[in-house]
Amino acid sequence: MHNLWIPVVAIVVVAGLIFGSQAYSEAQRDAHIAAMISERLDSQAPAEISHFTRVNKGYGVCGDYKLPSAESGRFYYNSATKRLALGTDAPLYQDNCESVYN
Repeated sequence: MHNLWIPVVAIVVVAGLIFGSQAYSEAQRDAHIAAMISERLDSQAPAEISHFTRVNKGYGVCGDYKLPSAESGRFYYNSATKRLALGTDAPLYQDNCESVYN
């Protein structure tokens, strides 16, 4: 019975590491997107991003952004190419997010 606990504990630890690293990666991605939006729009304060929808088999993210100056809009970010599109008029946004929100 004592030997049964070793594999059970190992499985729980590995599962925790996998899910924990994924959550950490998503938090880093979100912070990177917010910083890119602020930089692109010449804002000193970070953008607040929300309403995420994954597209393109998880490689793309559609969502909304809002700056403290009350400016807001929608964005598309491709995590593979690190490309950011701001606004619903951007071709990248239309190609990847238009069908999600309509």
